[in-house]
Amino acid sequence: MSDLQIGLLMLGVLVVAGVLAFNWHQEKQFRRRAEQTFAGGHDDILFDGRLSLPPAGVPQPAAHDEGRIEPHMDAPDAGRPGLTSGLPHPEIDYIVELRAGEMIPAAQLAQLRRTLATLGRIINFSGFDFRSKSWQPLAADGARYTSVRAALQLVDRSGPVNGEHLQRFGEAVRAAARDMAAIAELPEFAPALEQAGDLGRFYADVDVVVGINVVARAGQVFQGTKIRALAEAAGLHLQPVGVFHCLDERGGALFSLENQEPDPFLIDKIRSLATPGITFLLDLPRVADGLRAFDRMVAMSRSFADSLDGMLADDNRVPLNDAGLDKIRAQLRAIYGAMEQRGIQAGGPLALRLFS
Repeated sequence: MSDLQIGLLMLGVLVVAGVLAFNWHQEKQFRRRAEQTFAGGHDDILFDGRLSLPPAGVPQPAAHDEGRIEPHMDAPDAGRPGLTSGLPHPEIDYIVELRAGEMIPAAQLAQLRRTLATLGRIINFSGFDFRSKSWQPLAADGARYTSVRAALQLVDRSGPVNGEHLQRFGEAVRAAARDMAAIAELPEFAPALEQAGDLGRFYADVDVVVGINVVARAGQVFQGTKIRALAEAAGLHLQPVGVFHCLDERGGALFSLENQEPDPFLIDKIRSLATPGITFLLDLPRVADGLRAFDRMVAMSRSFADSLDGMLADDNRVPLNDAGLDKIRAQLRAIYGAMEQRGIQAGGPLALRLFS
């Protein structure tokens, strides 16, 4: 072996040793920060993993003249954990960057993804593409990277992350970095927890669904076949789960039509279905130009009420009048104004990921 080869070999050993030493030092720092941040008891909701906040700043509907406007934190499909395909964003994510001296094996990245998916929170990944000189979502074709970002979304419909979430996320990324002989840069936890709390309060303020009921008159019911005919004539699309969707020109949902009763509008059962009422629902933060979508939903609900000989009503079956609809419009303007001020565009990629 030549002197040059020996020198290169020793240099390689020193580089690997340096990375391992750095990781060891960072791990000590990481554990010290974790102990400082999470030591002692905490009464703050950020540390108990639960969020049950009323929609602060969003007035509740009057019992006699408004349609439903309610927080959406506890929707049946809310808070689905898993991996998303968007790019990490500092406004809503706790981001850790892993940098290796060589290409990270695809198998190790896949293992990291599987490990983080078990945390029960929304996780996001991106890799640095040297060809475009930009961060891109991790490719599904086994592309390899020397720099990867793993991001823990700070809030979703199950609430904001807490200290345990951050600690487990950090430990998993640190362990992966050791296996990859990579350096993991972990931001401080305390600012992330503060950001999660602030984002959680904003989330509770704007995560609202508006509902308009069309109810049958006393002693009457709506037939499923009639509802389906009206829905299809109005351009609504029946989904496999038994809910009609009004779609925009790109195929995104503007609002939905659901049965007030527990039975959904399933294709094989709608012929025999009868119900005392139906509900139109608008998921505010997920819809761009929500005021126009709301007006379209109001017009459609009135058309259904006329055709079915029903009436617009609130959840107490009290008729819904123009004054009540105007109050809802004012609430919508306030919600969309808060989102714009936060820099999160309703119906945009960030909102669709945040309010998934």
